Amino acid sequence: MKDQIISTYIKQCLETGKVPSNVYAFAKVLDMEEKDFYTYFSSLEAVEMTIFQYWFQQVREQTEKSEIYAGYSAREKILAIYFAWIEALKGNRSFVKMLFDRKQDHFPMPKFPHFLKLLRHDFIEWANSITNEAIGSKEIEDRKFLSEKYKDGLWMNFFFVMNFWLKDDSPNFEKTDVAIEKSVNLAFDLMGKSPLDSLFDFGKFMFQNK
Repeated sequence: MKDQIISTYIKQCLETGKVPSNVYAFAKVLDMEEKDFYTYFSSLEAVEMTIFQYWFQQVREQTEKSEIYAGYSAREKILAIYFAWIEALKGNRSFVKMLFDRKQDHFPMPKFPHFLKLLRHDFIEWANSITNEAIGSKEIEDRKFLSEKYKDGLWMNFFFVMNFWLKDDSPNFEKTDVAIEKSVNLAFDLMGKSPLDSLFDFGKFMFQNK
């Protein structure tokens, strides 16, 4: 029934050009009592949040079951998920744009729309596992007080990609593909070892051996 509610919600939004005004009105579309709707969702906002969470779960499941995924570096795993995520959104672009367009400012960072709350939770949990894996393999640096923020930085990057895609008017969203590659590479360059890390290590060595 939850799947039916979700599919009907998306269809209703697209066919009417607006989100349902309240649970009572939407329940009538579903031919159910309002009280029965609450068996599955606490509000219409909860439906929206679940939609994006469900899409992300599907993207992860489909991407991670690929045999080559396990052999990817952390950077490649993130790129794979990003590309798969945008591909999944393409089939629902009109609906996604409708939700984002409810705010004229398109949620400038670091703000993000409430309907992405569950997606953000799941993404950060996933990103944390990826960055921990990358730290363990020395793909990125383990920095005191900063490493725990890597996952939040990746969320900002992920949200940036979504915003970029919504404004992308290039054929087949080719510019978004470039934005994904460049932004993820930049993120890993920033999280990776830099000349400042070498300078800090050298200074620490000199201090300990003076």
